[in-house]
Amino acid sequence: MLRHLLPPFAAAGLAFATFALAQPAPVNGYLTPDTTPQTLRILPPPPAAGSGRAADDKAVFDRTRALAGGERWALATTDADLGPRAGMFACALGVTLDGTNAPRLDAMLHHMAPDARAVVDPPKDSFNRPRPYVAAGGGPAICVPKTDSLAKSASYPSGHSTVAWAWGLILAEIAPDRATDILMRAREIGDSRIICGVHYLSDVEEGRTNGSILVAALHGSPEFKADLEKARAEVAAARASPHASPSGCAAIEAAEAHPPY
Repeated sequence: MLRHLLPPFAAAGLAFATFALAQPAPVNGYLTPDTTPQTLRILPPPPAAGSGRAADDKAVFDRTRALAGGERWALATTDADLGPRAGMFACALGVTLDGTNAPRLDAMLHHMAPDARAVVDPPKDSFNRPRPYVAAGGGPAICVPKTDSLAKSASYPSGHSTVAWAWGLILAEIAPDRATDILMRAREIGDSRIICGVHYLSDVEEGRTNGSILVAALHGSPEFKADLEKARAEVAAARASPHASPSGCAAIEAAEAHPPY
């Protein structure tokens, strides 16, 4: 769950903890209690035990265990760390963006953290779906440490997928000429949670829905829209400036060419 956002995301696993510790967390996000969507009412419940969708979730989890130790597993391990924020989309954008060359964008994506917590925690807490490796008895390998906090945090919806998809939508708006590549990368970050063994397919799918809900609400915030325009100019300048090509793109391209399910 994401209620530990201050310090954020600690209970949701390695990546959220890294995301939170990258810089001091803001006290508030862009949204208020009145403008935060009630995602517990919007998202459907997770697949019921014994349903066809639950069987599909388990089948995908079982099948992706065979990827442990391979190149896609290595990418999933890297994707577990949300700390780089826009830097995770370097290959999609053709330039690495960070707090040095895109400080407004970096701060904006970080500023969203409390808002992400507010749309992820209520359904997580209410549905309390066990993570797939926990439901399987804790034995299957996962790509992050098996901490108590990870095991105790619920699986549905995926917080990583929520955040990655929200970031992807925002970056696609900032750089529409790279929208397809950006959103493919956002999809892969969510898929990495399935590969990792810490989320079911439906957790990730509804995480994407959740991320879309979050971004729709953020666009109602004047502060967010002002930051978005400043970030747009900043990214355009960074892309126009001489820069080194991002590294590690081959693994991402291979993952996009071969979906895991």
